[in-house]
Amino acid sequence: MPISTDLLQAKQTVSTRLLRAGRRGGAVVARRCIRISSAMASAGGNVHAVGVGKKITGGVVTKETCVRIYVVQKLPASMLSPRDHLPQRIDGVVTDVIESAPAFALGQSAVKKAPPKAARATTRRSIDVAQEACSDNRQAAQRPVVAGISVAHEDVTAGTLACFCRSTLAGDDPDQILALSNNHVFADTNRAEIGDDLYQPGPADGGTAADRIATLLRYQEIVIDGQTPNRVDAAVGLMLPEIESSPTICSIGALEGMERGVEGMEVRKHGRTTGYTEGVITDEAYDALVGMDPADPNAVALFDDQLRIEVTPPFQAIGLGGDSGSLIVNRAAARAVGLFFAGPESGVYGIANQMNDVMEALDIEPI
Repeated sequence: MPISTDLLQAKQTVSTRLLRAGRRGGAVVARRCIRISSAMASAGGNVHAVGVGKKITGGVVTKETCVRIYVVQKLPASMLSPRDHLPQRIDGVVTDVIESAPAFALGQSAVKKAPPKAARATTRRSIDVAQEACSDNRQAAQRPVVAGISVAHEDVTAGTLACFCRSTLAGDDPDQILALSNNHVFADTNRAEIGDDLYQPGPADGGTAADRIATLLRYQEIVIDGQTPNRVDAAVGLMLPEIESSPTICSIGALEGMERGVEGMEVRKHGRTTGYTEGVITDEAYDALVGMDPADPNAVALFDDQLRIEVTPPFQAIGLGGDSGSLIVNRAAARAVGLFFAGPESGVYGIANQMNDVMEALDIEPI
């Protein structure tokens, strides 16, 4: 069911005011405070995201849809000054304040670590031996190239190949195969040049010029000022004609189209680091301040109308560093709903671009 106009307007009112304060207050680079006095002093800049989802009361998720306000640290109302009180209602719409760590673009550390053992595809489905081998070798070179495995720009550590696409731009060859991932994976967060080499596996996993599979074709630039809204962190590479590929995703298989992600939808993904994981979309229309470089507190981008996805048991993380670029797929059917790009260090939730926005921004369609 589409989000009501009243909810969207209320969310936008909260987002515009509180995320601006959060950017000024450094909410993205903040960590949960040890000293209450420090937390109280920074309460006005505590908000890092605003979305639309279900209200939580007494630790129980209710059926009431509300505007959800995410803060670095939640404090009792009695400890806040009047100006720092977050509204309980906006234009008659209920709000909910939730404590949550801020998100960062999930680049992989340059130090290679052994991949964690991937959970098997699902308790509802089984996968064959070939799919298990694909997942177990997700940080190694695989030919034919499939989606859901290690890939990156020649100057980036490692990310994940989302899926294969074709261009819808007039004048482009519709038979050419394109590989999709994030801007920060394929275009080095706006620093790359068109035509740069893309490796599979990524450099952090041993990829070299001998592992070149594609060249950067185009990307959507990310405005990193903390106030100009971005919709996608996305880029595509043109597959080299001599590189064989298969339009399948490790542990998931072939896509059956795409659809809009909605709150409550159960989803899955396969990524370079954590392999196969599952989660649920808890927020639509999710606006978030995202750190694009953990070493630079000023490298913060605002992303609007995203999906917030929280991990579900038995999985411990929906995604970690190196899983950026993973395709978010409906668990009930193999339809793409989002492009994963950010999350906290714990991996308990992640942020994904709506798939339709990615397709429109890059003039592509999935194969």
